[in-house]
Amino acid sequence: MERITLYSISYYKKNMFRGSYRGMNFHIQKGGSDEEPVLAVQAWKGPYILEKTEEEVVTEEFPFSDEGLAAADAWLEGEQKILCL
Repeated sequence: MERITLYSISYYKKNMFRGSYRGMNFHIQKGGSDEEPVLAVQAWKGPYILEKTEEEVVTEEFPFSDEGLAAADAWLEGEQKILCL
């Protein structure tokens, strides 16, 4: 079965990840402050990029950790089912 493939948590310390999965586009990046970082995740129905979409954009934050990344992955899986019915 096809799944979303995300990088390890260390990737997000300096990089944003932009991806798509079964008709849903998403961004994952480090947010929050240096003292309390979070994974900031945005998702929307494709095919357009964030700056051009007229679709609803949903946003969620997760702890900046391996566990937070796993939670973000599960959240994106669920959002794909909601956004791309």
